[in-house]
Amino acid sequence: MISRLLIPRKYKFVGIILLLLGIIAAYFRFYLGIKPSYLNLPVFAFYSSFLDIKTFQVITNNISEEIVSLLLLFGLLLLNFSKEVVENDKVDSIRLFSLASSVLLNSVILIFSVLFIYGFAFVNVLMFNMFSQLLIYQI
Repeated sequence: MISRLLIPRKYKFVGIILLLLGIIAAYFRFYLGIKPSYLNLPVFAFYSSFLDIKTFQVITNNISEEIVSLLLLFGLLLLNFSKEVVENDKVDSIRLFSLASSVLLNSVILIFSVLFIYGFAFVNVLMFNMFSQLLIYQI
């Protein structure tokens, strides 16, 4: 029944490529601090809060963080929701167990973070939380 929600297996390879590109891009952007100037582009913002608050306006923003996030998210989604070679009830039960485990562990991490991490470090935790459920599910 769960296999109806899955995409064809050939997208697993695409997911791996996107995930690897996202990891490499994240390394360059966040660890090395590279922010290419050619990625400073006008974008439509529903809400923007840098020095002043802007709503429903076109702003100029470096989209390197957004590219990294999208590469990681699409890569993990394709990897997690691609069919396996053999799809049967056992694989379905393993998928369900993995999903439940990832939700539980992700919730425990988030509760711990709410209780013990403060300030801008908590924003970093929330950014990690965007990917953690998909990462935990993959493990």
